[in-house]
Amino acid sequence: MKKMIKAVCIAVIIAVQTVFCITAHAADNADIIRELFALNMNERGVNDFYDGLQLGSADWTVLCRARLYGAENSAEFVENALRSELINSDGFVTPTELQRTAIVLAAFGECPRELINAAAYCNTNLDRQGLNAWIWALAAANCSGLEPDNGAVYTRLQLAEEIIGRQLGDGGFALRGSSADVDITASAITALAPLADDENVRNALDKAVCALSELQLDNGGFLSLGNETSESTAQAVLAFTAAGIDDERLDNAVSALLRFRREDGGFAHELNGKTNKMATVQALQAFTALSLKERGEALFDKPKVAADTDEDHESISGTSEEISENFPVSSVTFQTEETGVITGFRIKLIISAGLGVIGIAALITAVVRRGKGLAISGLIILVLSGAVWLLNIRTPEEYYAQAPENGITVRVGADCAGVLDRLGDIDESVNPLSVIPEDGIILPLDEVSLREGATAFDALIEAARAKRVRVDYVGSSYGIYVRGIGFVYEFGFGSESGWTYRVNGAVPQMSAGAYELSEGDLVEFIYTCELGYAE
Repeated sequence: MKKMIKAVCIAVIIAVQTVFCITAHAADNADIIRELFALNMNERGVNDFYDGLQLGSADWTVLCRARLYGAENSAEFVENALRSELINSDGFVTPTELQRTAIVLAAFGECPRELINAAAYCNTNLDRQGLNAWIWALAAANCSGLEPDNGAVYTRLQLAEEIIGRQLGDGGFALRGSSADVDITASAITALAPLADDENVRNALDKAVCALSELQLDNGGFLSLGNETSESTAQAVLAFTAAGIDDERLDNAVSALLRFRREDGGFAHELNGKTNKMATVQALQAFTALSLKERGEALFDKPKVAADTDEDHESISGTSEEISENFPVSSVTFQTEETGVITGFRIKLIISAGLGVIGIAALITAVVRRGKGLAISGLIILVLSGAVWLLNIRTPEEYYAQAPENGITVRVGADCAGVLDRLGDIDESVNPLSVIPEDGIILPLDEVSLREGATAFDALIEAARAKRVRVDYVGSSYGIYVRGIGFVYEFGFGSESGWTYRVNGAVPQMSAGAYELSEGDLVEFIYTCELGYAE
């Protein structure tokens, strides 16, 4: 009897400890999430989370907020998102931009059928971004809560089959090579998990989870290109939660992720690094997924608020075929100078020319009327006309673009020389031959002066402004992505062609907009036909 009582007591103690641990972990996750949202709002100087937020500026942060707390105070953001530049401008939109937008709107139950068709079911451009686009097409379709209509090109299962067809021999996935990559394998698991009832998907999913588990370090973390990073660890947490893994693999990954947390509550890219926006938002995704797991949900599942019928989704004007064929671009475009733009030089030219005309007119009048005083006035005005060029007249834009005090000086350039021996492969609908310089040099290496804390992207913009070269880019929670420099755009030489960058010969594992430069750095933007590797 005593043994039985003792066994019952032990069982009760274990049960209480288990419940307590689960509750404590949930509380810890909630605290971290609240701190990360507060950090985001403090950085923007707002009291309401959605104040000033626009589509493309904080998409994954918005996704986490909506999945956790629903649509509170989000009406204006959703309204703007439904009528964003994705709808109102012209040009090719990368599939992943459409997919990200669909996922975010789905979190509010507002993903229109036209958008999910364009992002996944009817998009014939998925191969232009390779495996990544197939993965996020399936994730967007899962989140939307909408099944394809009769005219669709793909079903969710067909999207899954496209992903599975690219599975490597070790069970993982990668953009290139024959060995599993942590981030791509984790993303594939996240996308495939909701279709695990299908036997073929289940088998592929099991292999992928095994491959990801094999890549886990003894300390619970994960490597990206040889370095342990918080982003890769966060992606593994997302994958484990999506696949229903709830053992030491998940616990160890969470512990490893917490080692990247900084004093301000944010997360660093690498151990002992500074708080990094990309690392922080991916950590927020991971802890949001952990919190949702307690509710029996996953981050990229169909949200509970999502509706099942088209009538509950506001429609974007135009047919799904029109939108999916050429959905307008959402990128922000920077152009350094346009014809007719007022500059300090032009202001001086106008003033000098005006004074010159007045001075000459005064001299002519003085000769005709023989007026000595008028002649002296004319000469004085002509002198002033020349003196204008001694003044330092600048527009506000030029003033703020001047070399900052106590700043840094770096060298920066941009070239597409790597494509010169592949001009026969060019897609002229993207990059006409006429935009490729003969030597491949778009921005010759030159020194620029920047403020302290400036990024590699800041250096590119400064150099482009000086040489009057156009830069096209998009911004998101994962950072700045450069689409084109000097009218040379991504995908002009295949699905893996585009712009990457190096600093002092090394390729940083973060967005150019997140990499802070130091005095004397060498920054090179390079167009590569194998995105991810600088040529």
